[in-house]
Amino acid sequence: MALGDTMMLESAEAEAAPSSRVRPPIALSFAPESFFLGKTEGAGVVRDPLGRIVRRCRITTEGDATQGALRFDETFVYDDGEVDVWRWVMQAGREGRYVAAEAKAGVGITGELRGGDYVLGFRRPVGRAAGLLAPHFLSRFTLLSPDLAMKRADISLFGVPLGRLSAVHRRVPS
Repeated sequence: MALGDTMMLESAEAEAAPSSRVRPPIALSFAPESFFLGKTEGAGVVRDPLGRIVRRCRITTEGDATQGALRFDETFVYDDGEVDVWRWVMQAGREGRYVAAEAKAGVGITGELRGGDYVLGFRRPVGRAAGLLAPHFLSRFTLLSPDLAMKRADISLFGVPLGRLSAVHRRVPS
């Protein structure tokens, strides 16, 4: 048997073999209107543009649904003692799109489902950096299991990376 014939035979056997080695993709899709209903707890790390750890934080959320909208507070407690509370209101729209508002970022924030992830981009003042100098956040939530999500927020100004927040949120049973 020639080398080419052996390779074709091995390929045919691999195709005919049971797919026990290949696991089907897990169908998980992040839905903020259900994930942030109730309470979550988590932790995160902020990195500078070179990937160095700048800060760590604990994160909690408390959310409830009122008149078809989700309202939740996202509280960041940093290792240096700073506490930052993000107050969100969001509502699911059509075709996987969302409309959101945040107390400091303002209204008209849009989010959408992309490949099972929830993605939203917005500007939010940080310290004295406001208006056109407010950094841009591009946040992506990925559901890892029904009660665990990973968040990545890339922070930039005029397209120049300033840093990244990587965090996990776990739903707390009520």
